[in-house]
Amino acid sequence: MTDWQPPPLRSKTSWPAPREGTSGLRRTVHNAGVIQEATRLAKNGEIGNSDAIALLQMPHGQDDIKVLLDRFGQYLTREAKSKLTLAAFVPRPDHVDNRRYEPIFDRYPITGKTYTTASGTVVLNEVQYYNGEMVQVFGDCSNVAHVRDALGGSGYKPLILRHGDGRETAIAQFWAHNLSDTSLRPYNAMFIIVAAVRNETPVSQASLKADENGASSALSALQGSFNPATATYENSARLFYVRLLDSTRVAIEVGRERMGTDKRPGTIDLTHTGQRVGFSVKDGVGHLVAKIDVVLAEDANGYRPQVEKAAATAGIPFGEFPPGTEFVYPCVARIGNAPVVSWQWRTDVQPRLQAVVPDTVRFDASSEEGAMLIAWGFRPQVLGYIPSVRGVVTGVPDASSSSPGRVYIKDAGTVSVLPSRR
Repeated sequence: MTDWQPPPLRSKTSWPAPREGTSGLRRTVHNAGVIQEATRLAKNGEIGNSDAIALLQMPHGQDDIKVLLDRFGQYLTREAKSKLTLAAFVPRPDHVDNRRYEPIFDRYPITGKTYTTASGTVVLNEVQYYNGEMVQVFGDCSNVAHVRDALGGSGYKPLILRHGDGRETAIAQFWAHNLSDTSLRPYNAMFIIVAAVRNETPVSQASLKADENGASSALSALQGSFNPATATYENSARLFYVRLLDSTRVAIEVGRERMGTDKRPGTIDLTHTGQRVGFSVKDGVGHLVAKIDVVLAEDANGYRPQVEKAAATAGIPFGEFPPGTEFVYPCVARIGNAPVVSWQWRTDVQPRLQAVVPDTVRFDASSEEGAMLIAWGFRPQVLGYIPSVRGVVTGVPDASSSSPGRVYIKDAGTVSVLPSRR
């Protein structure tokens, strides 16, 4: 019997073109130790998840990982291939804690399929977020008619809060992110979201009784069903993405073309000093959208009694979720009056909640987004903070869908896309 030999380097995989200012990508091994260790592991017939992590902890270059995938692809388990493919396409940014090995990412692995945006940028098919900071502002809108008009013709209507004095308000959210590690590379983002239900939803399920303590708007992200067999929580209300601002072109293109989100250019700057966090959000021409300045609460559970009371007022069961629970938030979006696109946002972390005090959040009418929130009468009530945000997007329509921004996905590097531009 002859000695086991490593498989030859294959040439079928087409990797993305080099970024501007770099030389062409070559199949050159810069750290032979990685290949030698992979050769040793493959002799056992399989390179597993922990093996891939060990290989990535060895000195290596981006080309070395591509050689591993080309040469040892048939020996890689699904999870191992996912980690190596991510490292090949999107090297982990310097000075960012590695959160890529959390269990949620093994449940939804990187497949190796890619998508090419309208400008010709090749990205991984999966949209995933590995690390970053997020502030979520929960509140309600006094001008329900304006909020309802923003969703008009979509098949959805806003989730309503019923107040003791007879008023009705619409629940909305404002998110600001500093995304330090994602499958689309680092970028920052802002979301304007309306908690929504289908038009045909009965009134009894399309509204919540509000508590006077101000915590009721946060219930839109806590009212759902929990499956103990799968440790999965699914939210009842949909997150309707009305407007988004992103700091990079690729994030804007992927959002508009694949997910039907009305994404536009913007800047979201983060300052973090001790317990004080600040976000400054501006549109693409520099007009201010919002400023957030918050001193984070010392006690992560300090706001729990207010949420429990609001849940009791609304008649919603409220309790702790087991560690490792996966939270699923069904999402919908559209661009203009285009058909609605649906997908899911999945995460295994929840925000730390605290009350919004005066001057925490300020919106500016000089931008379209700021003027929108002011016209809605958006009143921030609860602030949620996630120090290390992570999650995955699932259910994005594929080529067989008739939704806008149809995608044509094949194996790595061989994707063609001709989405409509709005």
